[in-house]
Amino acid sequence: MTKLTIGLEGGLGNRMRVAASTVALAPHVQGDVAILWTKQWGMECRFDSLFMPFAQDNVVLRDATFTERIKAARPRPRNRLIAKTLNRIFYNDVIYNDSVTALCDQGFDFVRWANSGPVLMWTWWNFYPYPTSLLANIFQPLPHIKQRIDERTADFAPHTIGLHIRRTDNIESIKESPTQLFYDAVDKELEANPSTHIYLATDDQHTKQLFAQRYGSQRITTAHNQASRNNTQGIEDAVVEMYALSRVNHIFGSAGSSFSTIAASLGDVPITILRATDKEQLVSSANCSTPQT
Repeated sequence: MTKLTIGLEGGLGNRMRVAASTVALAPHVQGDVAILWTKQWGMECRFDSLFMPFAQDNVVLRDATFTERIKAARPRPRNRLIAKTLNRIFYNDVIYNDSVTALCDQGFDFVRWANSGPVLMWTWWNFYPYPTSLLANIFQPLPHIKQRIDERTADFAPHTIGLHIRRTDNIESIKESPTQLFYDAVDKELEANPSTHIYLATDDQHTKQLFAQRYGSQRITTAHNQASRNNTQGIEDAVVEMYALSRVNHIFGSAGSSFSTIAASLGDVPITILRATDKEQLVSSANCSTPQT
């Protein structure tokens, strides 16, 4: 029987962080560990449609089986009572996402808890420290996606900066990371190195137009299709975007989004999160931290 089951919640970056936390924890668990990927709103895609299979010692990351989708059902407004009842029947203890941050703050012993299994946790928080090098080992894009990444980055110059400008549904990014901050960062880079190339990762078509008008389309590499998280193609495009971003020399990211920080960890790339209140250089953290979508 699986001792520890972790259900992944949230978007691509959050899922990757939780998976890395679990893989780091797994050697301390005396039993099998399963990391379950399910299709949810904002992540309408299977794991095996994006990445190579991952299994290491006692831990596996995979799409949830039909039985697991029943036993380990993720509570949602329409099924909350039934899901929680089933969770309590099949698991000794269950931790849900809204409790994880408080447990982290209290220094909760996740190792001891995992070994009291079978136990279940649904979360988008990175709840256990992990070396960022784990991310690239766990998440290896399928060959056809890797080919797309190679094609996307083929025209990168020796000095290419990456901009991740999150818009649409992320209020914190819109408020804290206005477009002018990215203009300022690019202008400073161009002043220091006029041959700088720009990789623009954004979910907003208008932003792409603004940067092309300001800096010229020849200087910018960006995806031409509209971003979407509601189908397999859209999520595949997001993987291409993230891994392309991981190949630049420096990333300038938006507040409140894990997308660029995970890209920085994948490529071991310096990252600056641009905020209206501060412009501090950030180092990706593998400890319990504020969730980013």
